[in-house]
Amino acid sequence: MRNNGTRHHFIYKTTNLITSEYYYGIHSTYNLKDGYLGSGKKLKRAVKKHGKENFRIEILEFFKSREELFQREKEIVNEQLLLDPLCLNLALGGII
Repeated sequence: MRNNGTRHHFIYKTTNLITSEYYYGIHSTYNLKDGYLGSGKKLKRAVKKHGKENFRIEILEFFKSREELFQREKEIVNEQLLLDPLCLNLALGGII
């Protein structure tokens, strides 16, 4: 997608198609097709091990501001989610 000057703020879920492990994150970009999968340490290790082609990213919600984005991440990436053995997130969401 071409840069039309609009910055997109969204929350996403990246899923390992081999192991079903997943990662929730937030991203702001001018290009929705920038190839971004996430920045988590466990996620990066999994991508290195299994290859980028074995991961799918889903945009879950768009937001008008980074502040709204952080608030929603805080709601999704909570203590209960971090207990799931398939979750690749290491920390609570919404931390600036």
